[in-house]
Amino acid sequence: MVNLLRHVRLFEALSERECAELVHFMHEKRFHPGETVCTRGEHGNTMLVVLQGELAAVVPGKENTYAQMARLQVGAVVGEMFCIDPAPRPVTIVANEATTVLEIGREDVTRMRQQAPRIAAALVSAVFHEVLRRLRSVDERVDRELRAECEDDAANDDRPSTGKDSSANPWDACFARLRGSA
Repeated sequence: MVNLLRHVRLFEALSERECAELVHFMHEKRFHPGETVCTRGEHGNTMLVVLQGELAAVVPGKENTYAQMARLQVGAVVGEMFCIDPAPRPVTIVANEATTVLEIGREDVTRMRQQAPRIAAALVSAVFHEVLRRLRSVDERVDRELRAECEDDAANDDRPSTGKDSSANPWDACFARLRGSA
């Protein structure tokens, strides 16, 4: 299990020893094919690492069906934010096949803070870095899409030029304010 954790992006900054200590606070769980692991809307308080098998992240689709949003294979992590901050889960997680996971919950993290504070700090730091990485990715995507939309609007704009420098894009200041960097 330690070897698997060492190859999971969330834990890549942890040493082998730290991963071994982390495993002591985790619980192995098994799910049968088709079994619901967690349900969209319920308040989550656990993080899962897929050891074996495959999970699917699904959302309600049309006419009582579900749309698969992601396949979570060996090494995938789901719910990392929930072991720190409980909130409603955005998707339902279902086992696509017989699946084994390592689970750690908020209670385990609290116990870890008392018994192994250095490992708890490393875990929380890893989760925050992952959340920040995702936030930056979303920010970049929003920026690209808004810029593309602005460029499309400008290309379709048949008004005469005002003669001002076109390199000074008024949207840049808006984007900067939205990102909090203005």
